[in-house]
Amino acid sequence: MARVVAVCISSARQEPKTEVESARLTTGGMEGDSHRGVTEREVSMLRSEDIRAAEREAGFIFPPGSLAENLVVEGLPEDLAPGDRVSIGASAVLEVVEKGKKPGEPHSYDYRGWCLLPTVGFFPEGGRGRGRPQGRFGQVAVVRRHRSAAVRRGWEERARIARSHK
Repeated sequence: MARVVAVCISSARQEPKTEVESARLTTGGMEGDSHRGVTEREVSMLRSEDIRAAEREAGFIFPPGSLAENLVVEGLPEDLAPGDRVSIGASAVLEVVEKGKKPGEPHSYDYRGWCLLPTVGFFPEGGRGRGRPQGRFGQVAVVRRHRSAAVRRGWEERARIARSHK
């Protein structure tokens, strides 16, 4: 079962996010976060496994929030796609609206030359409730929307193109 290991917010755009004890998920994003209500990408989410892989490749540690993510989730399936829902704790339900960013779309923030959100990040919306980091957020359950084989192939192709632009 997946679990949230960090919750992060920032008070200004293009600044690293900092880990917080708790943050309220509401429609529009996370209270106290500079991206709340600004774009359709209400929340940014990275898998801890992708962060660890990047750390091995980079040769240094990425502190929570340094990659502009709101949530770091351990054990989250890497093949989530738009329409999949992620239930966090007792009351938060997020629906994935985008995985990564469109190839060539600008990304305005990086940490020491690294940014993962454009290639492996998830952007869910629709949060409500209150959460806490370090696993106290509760378990994460994934409810998958039925996707046709053609839709799955389209997402696999998009991910391949995004990786080639890295």
